Amino acid sequence: MDKFLITGATVNVGLDTIRLLLDKKERDYQVVAAVRDIEHARSMGELHGAPLVDFDFDDPGTFASALKGVTKLLLIRPNLISDVSKHILPFLDAVEKSSVKHLVFVSIVGAERNRVFANHRVETHLKKMNIPYTIVRPSLYMQNLVTLHFHEIKHHDHIYIPAGSGMVNFVDARDVAKVVVKILTNPGHEGKEYEITGQEPMDFYKIASLFTKELGREIKYARPLTDSWWHHERVKSNLYPFFCISLAT
Repeated sequence: MDKFLITGATVNVGLDTIRLLLDKKERDYQVVAAVRDIEHARSMGELHGAPLVDFDFDDPGTFASALKGVTKLLLIRPNLISDVSKHILPFLDAVEKSSVKHLVFVSIVGAERNRVFANHRVETHLKKMNIPYTIVRPSLYMQNLVTLHFHEIKHHDHIYIPAGSGMVNFVDARDVAKVVVKILTNPGHEGKEYEITGQEPMDFYKIASLFTKELGREIKYARPLTDSWWHHERVKSNLYPFFCISLAT
């Protein structure tokens, strides 16, 4: 029986992957959620009773127990981790010595071409490993609009991001999770790389107009300069700003 270890288990793709895997009526696998804080994860009540294992990219002492008996791994890099040489690659070294037979990595659109992305360095390392891998590259998550931008939209009636007139094909994290589940539960995806985007490209002016219509009040696209936005958002993820900078015109 396969044993799936899911990192990033409490948010977005990781959480939705666990839900979908456990919702299958007939399954010949075990699902384990890798979490930093087991008590907090339990208090969420959203993991459908999945077994939890203590795991922290910053603590190599958690690697062996988390990987015990694991045959398939879903790797999701936490946005706050930018130094992958220090925090991700040591874990991958442990993975290579483990029982893992297939690794699925959730990256981001464009990571294979842009060396500034932390995920680019992870992808490059995966391709040097002796474990079969699959890379999934989604575009920006639709959920970002109600997480990263929630405060600005609710309290300031604007979307504050330096994307210029660049177009974005937002994708639902739940749809990405459906692809991940198919990869984990079906053979033939080893060595493959998949790009997942939404169907309709939109700029942030269009997105702001949609919020205006749904909320019944005017939401504007602020279109800040990159330097101003970087200062404003410096405590947030390194991955999202780099992507947005590449969209700016």
